[in-house]
Amino acid sequence: MKFLILNGPNLNLMRWSEPGVPGELDYNAIMDYVQAGCEQLGIETDCCQTNHEGDLVDEIQAAAGRVDGIVLNPGAYAHYSVAILDALRLCGVPAVEVMLHAPDEWEPFRKTDVVSFGCQGHFIGEGPQGYLHACIYLAQLLRTDGSSKAHIVM
Repeated sequence: MKFLILNGPNLNLMRWSEPGVPGELDYNAIMDYVQAGCEQLGIETDCCQTNHEGDLVDEIQAAAGRVDGIVLNPGAYAHYSVAILDALRLCGVPAVEVMLHAPDEWEPFRKTDVVSFGCQGHFIGEGPQGYLHACIYLAQLLRTDGSSKAHIVM
């Protein structure tokens, strides 16, 4: 099983601090964590980050036949990208959305998540663990009939 771990704008600059744990993880450390966790689960990963909406759409469109599923953190594009939504709906590859933080912690205009309508599951506000939870869920989804949806907000 192979998943595309696709990250949107500015996530390459992210720093994650776990409450009560000293230090920070940068983007590369988070992707290393995700890849190591997936390797233990027998899931191959292809990680990609871009700041460009069209590149995200291209990656989604190219996913069919290349990967079994997509784990997507669309970054700010979550709140308005109909192009990414349409690509997810048309590509034929199941996708699960990840957001490190819950949107209710941000400005009011970020409450709408347009991209979510093209995803089979959502792991919101779990930090880096959300990526692994999304991968586990996506693997289970692919092993079943795919009729259930996850919507988890921490």
